[in-house]
Amino acid sequence: MEKKYSIAEARQQLPAIVHEAERAGAVRITRRGQVVARLVSEHEFQRLARRKRRIDWGTMLIDTRGFKFDREEANAR
Repeated sequence: MEKKYSIAEARQQLPAIVHEAERAGAVRITRRGQVVARLVSEHEFQRLARRKRRIDWGTMLIDTRGFKFDREEANAR
């Protein structure tokens, strides 16, 4: 489970909180008890950034050259 730190605690203990984020992957920062930010390790950030890469449709399209569509065969099914 992610640890929570208030903004005041984070201000006083930043080096320790950065080490915690490196170890655990993420740390929650709160203001008046509500989570307002998360500090994530570089490893976790890279993992999340890889998941959100957009698909390059130009390289993903199927080459349909030479494909013959037979309407009679398709309608016979």
